[in-house]
Amino acid sequence: MHLLPSRLAANTTLNAIQFGVLLLKGYQFQDLVGPVDYLNTHTHSFLDGIAPPAIVAKAPNITWHYISEYNDFSPITASSGPPQIPTTTFNQTPTLDYLLIPGADIYHTFPVEATKFIQARFPELKGLLTVCVGSLHLSRTGLLDGKRAATNKVALRLTVEQGQFQQFSNVTWVKDERFVRDGKIWSSSGVTAGIDLAAEFARVNFDPDVNQAASEAFEYKANPAQPDAFAYILDGVDLN
Repeated sequence: MHLLPSRLAANTTLNAIQFGVLLLKGYQFQDLVGPVDYLNTHTHSFLDGIAPPAIVAKAPNITWHYISEYNDFSPITASSGPPQIPTTTFNQTPTLDYLLIPGADIYHTFPVEATKFIQARFPELKGLLTVCVGSLHLSRTGLLDGKRAATNKVALRLTVEQGQFQQFSNVTWVKDERFVRDGKIWSSSGVTAGIDLAAEFARVNFDPDVNQAASEAFEYKANPAQPDAFAYILDGVDLN
């Protein structure tokens, strides 16, 4: 998108948000770029020159922190697209408002240091977001115990068919919603549902005028949690 010359000087302390993204080996590229790009469309820096000044003034200023699960600066290769270079480490990451976890292999397990990082940072977070099988990964940390969550339906069905579901049975998996919010944990089902999760996150946290401007710039009409067009995937699948 071609941007008009900037009309407003950004106040980076106004509506400031510190947003972490955990980079997993082999993560699904769309799980990350979909929500990140959609949310970033709501920011002061993006909307300046597009939306009226009164709307831009209400837009958030998001600082993104890309953190490798291996706690170093080695590039992380996703399912497609260019390698992502981490911008910080566990110890160097500032206090976060939110953390996003994309999905990787169904049975992916975080390194011990990454699990400790998530568990240690969780109390300070205003919200933790997972996309696709990111919620399966998060369930191994204990933070989803007893909570409702969404995940990729094909992946969840496979865990049952392969006799591996028991390791994820500490969670109440929702079969018929594209995204779920339980407390401060937000989870979405398969891949593209991450954008709908981001849209719901924006609806709850950002100004309505900002959301409308971003939706028009992105040319995206978000899907609601229900009806879920892919709920049939889990028909007859026993998740008890």
